[in-house]
Amino acid sequence: MTAPLVRVGTLNPAKLRPVAEVFAAWWPGAAVEGVAVPSGVPEQPLGEAQTRAGALNRARAALAHLPSGDGWGVGLEGGVEVAGDEARLFGVVAVARRHSGGVQMEWSRTADLRLPPEVARRVRGGEELGPVMDALLGTSGIKRGVGSVGVLTGGLLTRADVWRQAVILAATPLRGASGLYPGA
Repeated sequence: MTAPLVRVGTLNPAKLRPVAEVFAAWWPGAAVEGVAVPSGVPEQPLGEAQTRAGALNRARAALAHLPSGDGWGVGLEGGVEVAGDEARLFGVVAVARRHSGGVQMEWSRTADLRLPPEVARRVRGGEELGPVMDALLGTSGIKRGVGSVGVLTGGLLTRADVWRQAVILAATPLRGASGLYPGA
């Protein structure tokens, strides 16, 4: 396969970088570009269904930004799962691949992390996670950098680290490298 064209449904460098790294590892010379697209879900998605819908919407919209022919669209959506007083940070990656056989879609969920009680309380109250973390930590633009997960893990995992794994897992069934996935 020649180096693919890939559009990612975001302009956020913390999301673009892991997508570019994954596709470049598989196909040196892959052309990865971010595009601003709507998620179709609230600014702070709550629960897996809303978060997955946002990622799928972004992947489809990113794919639509490609010229005709083969290519890939990728959507990354961060969400929070709320259960009682607890809230857990996670993300969903959706990948769309257009080729002569049509369009295929896959998705994967990242690992999750329990949020601190005050953060959970504010997110349950309707606030977006990134600005809440910025306000509590006195930072600016945390979601465009190491992310909440980077700060909370003391830098052992960054936002890009978590996204990278989910990008690999979502795209693998569409690569067709093993011959075990039908239609890839």
